[in-house]
Amino acid sequence: MNLQQVHTALVSDDEETRRSALDSLPGIPLAESRDCLFLALGDPSWRVRKEAVELLVRSAPDRDTLEALLQLLRSEDNAGLRNSAAEAVIRLGGAAAEPLIAMVSDADADVRKLIIDVMGAIGDRVFVPALVKALDDAEVNVASAAAEQLGVIGDDSAVQELSRAIIDRTEVLFRFSALGALGLIAKPAALPDKIKMLANDDILRKAVFDCIGNVSDESSFQILFDGLSCRQRSCRSAAVKALYKVYSRSGPDAVSIMNSRLRALERSDVVPAVLELFSPADTLLSTAVIWFCTMTRDERCVPILVSASSDEFYAESALAALKEFGQEGLAYSISHHEVFDDSERSALCTLIGESGYSRYSAFVHDSLSDASAAVRRAAAGAVGKLGIISSLSALENLLDDPVHDVCTAAVFGLRALAVCDRSALQQVAERLSESPLLHHRRAAAPLLAATGNCTRLLVLLKDDQARVRKAAVSAIGSLQEDPLCLQLVSALTDEDPDVRRGVAEVLGNFQKCPEVLNSLEQALRDEDVWVQCAVIRAISRIDPERAVVVIRDIHHQAHEMLLISCLHILGTIGGSDARSIIMSALDSPNTDVVRQARISLDQLSPHTMPSGSV
Repeated sequence: MNLQQVHTALVSDDEETRRSALDSLPGIPLAESRDCLFLALGDPSWRVRKEAVELLVRSAPDRDTLEALLQLLRSEDNAGLRNSAAEAVIRLGGAAAEPLIAMVSDADADVRKLIIDVMGAIGDRVFVPALVKALDDAEVNVASAAAEQLGVIGDDSAVQELSRAIIDRTEVLFRFSALGALGLIAKPAALPDKIKMLANDDILRKAVFDCIGNVSDESSFQILFDGLSCRQRSCRSAAVKALYKVYSRSGPDAVSIMNSRLRALERSDVVPAVLELFSPADTLLSTAVIWFCTMTRDERCVPILVSASSDEFYAESALAALKEFGQEGLAYSISHHEVFDDSERSALCTLIGESGYSRYSAFVHDSLSDASAAVRRAAAGAVGKLGIISSLSALENLLDDPVHDVCTAAVFGLRALAVCDRSALQQVAERLSESPLLHHRRAAAPLLAATGNCTRLLVLLKDDQARVRKAAVSAIGSLQEDPLCLQLVSALTDEDPDVRRGVAEVLGNFQKCPEVLNSLEQALRDEDVWVQCAVIRAISRIDPERAVVVIRDIHHQAHEMLLISCLHILGTIGGSDARSIIMSALDSPNTDVVRQARISLDQLSPHTMPSGSV
C-alpha cells in the first residue's frame, strides 16, 4: 500500500480499515509518512490514535518532526489529536527537550501551560531553568503550572526562586500551587517570615501549615501552635500534623521548649478541639493526635487513647501514650467504662495487665464475666500478669467458656499464677487432670508443667484421648528435663500420627539425650510422611552430621514430601555430602523437589558449580 492509498484508508468510515492502514507505514521514511501519522493521531478511535503514537515513538523523529509534532498541541477543536501529540512527546522524553524549551515562551498561554505540563510529565531536570522562568509568566495559570511541575520534578535548586515568587505574586491560585511545590522539594530549614505570615490568610492557611510541616524547622512552632485553635477543622488538622513532623526532626533544646508549651495546654479548650480530629482512616493525623495526647497528658485524652489502642495499627503508640498517664490517669476511664464498646474495654484490660496497675484488679476481675468474649479474653490475660490469685476460681470457670480463645487465655492466665501460689494452682491442675471432660484434661497439661508435677503429666501421656496425649507431650517438652525424654520415646509408637509428630518435634530439643537418636531413626519407618518429616528435622537438630548420613541412606526411596524436608535441612547444614545429595535431586521428575533443591543450593556457601547443573 503506497502513501496515497494509506491516506485514503485513513479517512475511511471503517475503524479497522484505518487501523490496518498504519501497518504499511513502518517501511516508509518518516519524512514521507509523517503527514499520515499526524492524521492518525487525531483519529476518532483511541485504538487508531494509540497505534499512531507507538509508530511515531519507535521511529525516533528528528528535530523538524518534533517541532511539527509540538505544533499539534495548538489544536483547539480536536482534543484527541492534542492529547495524542502530548503523549507522544512525553514518551519521547529528553529527546524532545530542546523544542519543548523553545516553546515555553509561546504567545498562546494555553499552549505554554500544556508545554509545561508535558515537561513535568517527562520529569527531566533539564526543564528546571525554563520552569523557574515561567514562575513570572503573566498568565497565572501558566505560572501555577510551572510551580506545580517544579514540585513534581523535585529539584531543590528551585527553592529560592519558588520562595521569591510566593512572596512577589499575590494570586491565591499561584501561591497555593507554589506552597505545595515548596513543601515537596525544600530541605528542612527556617522559612522566610513573609511566607509564614501567609497563614493569616484563611484560604492559604492550610497550605502554609502543610508546607511548614514538610520543610520548616522549630522556628515555625508558634504559628503551628496557634493553628491548633483554628476554627476550620482542616486547618487544625494540618497544624497538628505539621507540629508532629517539626517536633520529630527537632533537636533536644527545641524539643524541650515545645514540650513545656504543649504540656501547658492541659485542661485548655484546645485539647478537645484536637481530640475531635482523631480519625483512624487518616493514619498521619491520628498518629499526630496520639502524640499530642502524650505531650499534654490531659485526662480527657484517655478515652481517645483507649479507643485507639483497640485498633491494631495504633495499639502500640496508644498504649505507650496511656502508660505516660500512670495509674491515676485511668481513673476517669475506669469510672466511666460502661460507655466504652467491647474493643475499648478489652484494650483497657490489656493496658492494666501490661502496665501492672494492680490498683484496678477489681475491674479486671469483674471483666472476667463481661458479656464480650474479647473482654473476657483480655481480662484473663491481665489476671495472670497482675497475679490476682483471688481470681483463680473465676479463671478456672472460664475453661468452660463457649469461646475457644477465652479458654486458651484462661489457661495462660492460670499458668502465670503458678508464680504467686504454686500450691493453689497445683490443686486446680490435679483436679482438672482427673476430670472426665477432655478439654479439662488438655488444660491440665500446661498447668501441671508449670507446677512441676511430672508424675501426673506422664499419666496424661497415656490418656485415651489423642488431643490430651498431644498436650501432655508439649507440656513435657516445655520442661526440658532429660529424664523425661526417655518417657517420650515410647510415645513414638502412639496410635495417633499427630501425637507421634508432636513427640518427634519435642525430642529434637533434647540435645543431651543421644539415646534418643536410635529411636528417631527407627521412627523414620513410620507410615505417616508428616511424622517422617518431623523425625528427620529432630535428628538434624540433635546431630546435624548424623542427619546427613541418614538422609544419604534414605533419599533415593524417600517420599517427595520427606525428600523436600531433607533438602531443606541439607541446605542449612551444608558440606560436600549435602551438596552431592542436593545435586542428585535436580534430576527428580517432581518439580517441587527440583525447586527445593535449587533453593538449598543457593543456601550453600559458594562453590564452583558444574556446567549446566542448574
